[in-house]
Amino acid sequence: MGKAHFTERNAAGLRLEIAHRAARLIAQDHIHDFALAKKKAARQLGHLDSRNLPSNQEVEEALQDYRAIYDPSHGDLLQQLRSKAISVMRLLDRFQPYLTGSVLSGVAGEHSDINLLLFLDDPKSVELFLLNQRIDYQHIDPPSTARFADHPTLGFWFDGTAVKLHVRPRNAERQGPKHERAKLDQVEQLLEQPAAMPVG
Repeated sequence: MGKAHFTERNAAGLRLEIAHRAARLIAQDHIHDFALAKKKAARQLGHLDSRNLPSNQEVEEALQDYRAIYDPSHGDLLQQLRSKAISVMRLLDRFQPYLTGSVLSGVAGEHSDINLLLFLDDPKSVELFLLNQRIDYQHIDPPSTARFADHPTLGFWFDGTAVKLHVRPRNAERQGPKHERAKLDQVEQLLEQPAAMPVG
């Protein structure tokens, strides 16, 4: 009984250590992929058992702690990124975009992208819109394992920040966790809250 309890406490402590190391990697090395940051942190700590990695939420909490200590101006940066996201979402209002990713969750850094989800039956319509707006965009190759590899991801720059439009089929809007995306009015409400408040 005592041994099991000791092992459980060790595992929790190790998860916390990996989470804080991963948070530091995300903040300092600008790693945007949480899974990659966790694996790299575990390797650096000599822990190769992937079954005991921290959750994304644990890493987000560690990242908030890290930035509260080492990057107190992060809240201002996050507000700026959310304000830019709102401007782009207003521009794309006819497509009813959702904000997703690190700018929504609150863990975005200086080099983070603004990620928007667009659920469209006609993916070409947004490309035509961007052309008419004279926005210089490019196609971003999706990972070979991407679920919607036949739907485009479009990238362009807005006010010095990279924006990615992830186009998805209309019927995919009903799928996936709703708390991981936000409509324009929800992002506008977020901007009125203290920047350190986590989402979800």
